[in-house]
Amino acid sequence: MRHILLLILFLSHGSLIANPLFKGFNAEYSVSHNDTFLGVSNRQLVVRDNGKKLDYASTTIPKGLVALFISDRFMEHSLTYVTPRGLQPRRYEYQRTGGKKEFTFQAGFDWSNKRVHLSNNPQAQSLLPNTHDLLSFQLSLMDGLYKGQRKFIFHIVDHKRVQKQTLEYTKSQTISSSHGKLDVLELAHRAEKSHYKFTFWCARQLHYLPIVIRKIEQDGDIVELKLKKFNRKSFWLSTDKQEENEY
Repeated sequence: MRHILLLILFLSHGSLIANPLFKGFNAEYSVSHNDTFLGVSNRQLVVRDNGKKLDYASTTIPKGLVALFISDRFMEHSLTYVTPRGLQPRRYEYQRTGGKKEFTFQAGFDWSNKRVHLSNNPQAQSLLPNTHDLLSFQLSLMDGLYKGQRKFIFHIVDHKRVQKQTLEYTKSQTISSSHGKLDVLELAHRAEKSHYKFTFWCARQLHYLPIVIRKIEQDGDIVELKLKKFNRKSFWLSTDKQEENEY
């Protein structure tokens, strides 16, 4: 019986990293506000401990004319563990530097005691199932889509609170892009007590990586991230060999 249970756990763990995306990747997005180009957001996923840990980092910097007036740099980092119960973030860090308003924030996820600790709040919050930070929930979204899931309920930790967020599949479409023809799933977002809306477009050929993320503010302003470059790489701590495919 013990061997059967161990086999079940092994198979469950393996299914979580079956998505080829979780071998590691680099992605570059353009960032715009009402069709005005603001800068680029670079993201990198590094896989550690033979697939048990996912290091996901994002750096967003101004480019073009905007860089003459804005020097802020936004950096995020999420350390997420692959477990039989799904992807579980352990640590999240956010930094805004280089401008007039510098800001740092950390979140620690204590899954043993079911508490999440926020650096700007002395009172620990309850750690509910499917709780994620602003980066790890995107990995969980991609993994779920790869496995056929079409509705997601997350509890997202941002810089102010833990908020319930729902993402639901709305439609499929095939689009032409610089990455070729892509079969895309569109997902609409709802959040409790918020006046903004998110839409995600995730491409099957890129293992459901979001190729467009659009946020519509209460006043109608649109902030959008669009995928420009995507390199799928094998970033495994146990090997120095890298395998790269450009799309």
